[in-house]
Amino acid sequence: MAGMAARSGATGRTGGHAGAPEAGRARDPHVQVAPYALLAVALAAAFGLVNALPAMFPAWTMPWFVALAVLAAAVRAWGAAPAGPARARLAFWLGLGVTLALVLLNPAFGLYAFIFYPDGTRLLHGVQARLGLGAVAVVCSLAQTGGPNSPIFTPLFVGLFLLVNLVVAGSMALFDRQRQRVSDELTQANARLRAEQSRNEALQEQLLEQARDAGVTQERARLAREIHDTIAQDLVAIIAQLSAASQAAHARPNGQPAAESSGQPLAGIDDELARRLDLAERTAREALAEARRSVRALSSPRLDSDDLPAAVQRLLDAWAQTTGATARLAVRGPAVPVEPDGVALRVIQEALANAARHAGARAVDVILTYETDALEVEIADTGAGFDLAATATGHGLPGMRQRVEQAGGALRLVSIPGQGTHVSARLPRPECPTGTTRQHGSRR
Repeated sequence: MAGMAARSGATGRTGGHAGAPEAGRARDPHVQVAPYALLAVALAAAFGLVNALPAMFPAWTMPWFVALAVLAAAVRAWGAAPAGPARARLAFWLGLGVTLALVLLNPAFGLYAFIFYPDGTRLLHGVQARLGLGAVAVVCSLAQTGGPNSPIFTPLFVGLFLLVNLVVAGSMALFDRQRQRVSDELTQANARLRAEQSRNEALQEQLLEQARDAGVTQERARLAREIHDTIAQDLVAIIAQLSAASQAAHARPNGQPAAESSGQPLAGIDDELARRLDLAERTAREALAEARRSVRALSSPRLDSDDLPAAVQRLLDAWAQTTGATARLAVRGPAVPVEPDGVALRVIQEALANAARHAGARAVDVILTYETDALEVEIADTGAGFDLAATATGHGLPGMRQRVEQAGGALRLVSIPGQGTHVSARLPRPECPTGTTRQHGSRR
């Protein structure tokens, strides 16, 4: 019988606390079927005892224990209704009282009394649980001694059976606490695993986005080089030729102005030629400026519609939302768009990726300092830091350094294990060619 009770407790224990019995019963149909099955078996056994031992169990008890059995089933059905844990606990005590009356009429109903062990561990807690399990032990011990008409229904035997049932009740309570502790630990572990899974999915999405951005960036960089090396260079050569032709149109071969020539028609031709050359030169200069704007846009896709501080702020916002860390941006000096903006953005992207993947940083500060001749970029995190000698086998930091050096700048990296990492890149701001400046000034 104790093994049957333990199995019933294993199937009946679904909630882990007294606040959710209905949910547990809804999940496990055995919790609904097993008590009624035991009650039916106990009722059949009671009929058998009446027929086998009419002297101990007279026939007049049959209508009474049949009515009480129906009442016990009705109380259990009432307590199983989805009306909250309070009704379920009240049904437990009412049902145990009806079962005590059944056991006093016929000890066969001790079979049904065992179902109250798992019911008590499932529905009750604290002092009420100890009292409930003790009451169940009393009812079971009365049934096991055969009831008031049994020759062994003496204080000695009742006490011995009560001691055994109290041990059973205590063991079930201890097993229930251990099971609840394991269930709580599993719940916490599952919550941590779900949180880590969500974080890994977010990081994976970030890595995929960075990979797509890298592919797009490489293609745009190739197109930018093609425009710079072909169209822009050809336009520079055309502007130089047009400038020389314009100067020649304003002077005769002997050095005298075209307006002093003997023929007025020739002067008119020179004026028309100079006007057309000026128009062609202005058009070529506008085309060169447009080509250079296209090169800058292709070099940094995030800078198509934003300046560098705005693009960095959007990048930091996305990074902070993904990692749950804090990201701050500070801008010093006037933010003037320059060619190294794309390189600066890539350096910040790589530093943020390293801070998220390897350092576990909880805070990152980015500082953009606009100087007269250079753009200074600083990224400081509060992560775990790393050994600088161990980065030789990676690709992120060497690629970052190579990108900065190709732009004519210098990269400085300081990392202290356990304290964080500080990355700084100084990128020179290229000046406009002096020849082009003078040509623009001459045309004014």
